[in-house]
Amino acid sequence: MNPDQHQTAPMTVLAVGDVVGSDAADWLAGRLPRLREEHGADFVIVNAENCAVTGPIPMDGFGMTVEVIDRLLEAGVDAITGGNHSWDGPDVDEVLAYPQVIRPVNLDETRGQGLLTLKQDDLTLTVINLLSPTAALPGMKAPQPEPLWTSWTTLAATEDLPGAVLIDLHGESPWEKASLATALDGQISALVGTHTHDPTLRGHLLPAGTAYIAELGMTGPLGFTGGGFDPAHFAARLRGEDHTELPPYELATGPFTLGAVRVEITANGTATTIERIT
Repeated sequence: MNPDQHQTAPMTVLAVGDVVGSDAADWLAGRLPRLREEHGADFVIVNAENCAVTGPIPMDGFGMTVEVIDRLLEAGVDAITGGNHSWDGPDVDEVLAYPQVIRPVNLDETRGQGLLTLKQDDLTLTVINLLSPTAALPGMKAPQPEPLWTSWTTLAATEDLPGAVLIDLHGESPWEKASLATALDGQISALVGTHTHDPTLRGHLLPAGTAYIAELGMTGPLGFTGGGFDPAHFAARLRGEDHTELPPYELATGPFTLGAVRVEITANGTATTIERIT
């Protein structure tokens, strides 16, 4: 990492995984001011592509709405990332027009933006959203993403990426996430995985100074299998049945959980700490 392109003071970033449902968004929003103070977070990044359950069939059942995004931003979220459900829901155009919302950068899409640079006093953080082809299932509204490495090399060659750089990689495979983090070790400050909802326990500090975790985990109710909703549609698809004949997704009940990590980054963009917050 080139110190001339990074911030001039250390920073702390709180990265929160997939928020599932509007109740989970309210639950998180109510706790964010305290979490921010307790962990000294300069920036809060939240993946919210599942924050509104609006449709009756699996491919349209999630997404974001203006109402829920407003609630998160009012609570102090600095950047909202997405994934394969960024194009679902009734408010797609309005949500993607928010300057604080980014959608995956590695696809052919004119709406919205794929990266966002945040500034606070002498701190600078660039947040990038990437979508793995493993998370772009057939039938979804998300455009087919370009290969990750091709996308990164194009991005790095054509875009200014000031300050510390954090990537939210939305994908199925932990090996793919680990491979990209290793390939970018020393070029970015952190890579955090989202999409699979089940949190990985350990975060890693890679040799050249990049923080990495395979899966932040979801933020929402813990019932059913812990993903925040009943996976009956996925089970039906696995059995070869017509899952579109099933009733709408049912959100889980029970206590809420927080899928998040705290990342500390030095003035030259090197990560020194990545720890799970529960």
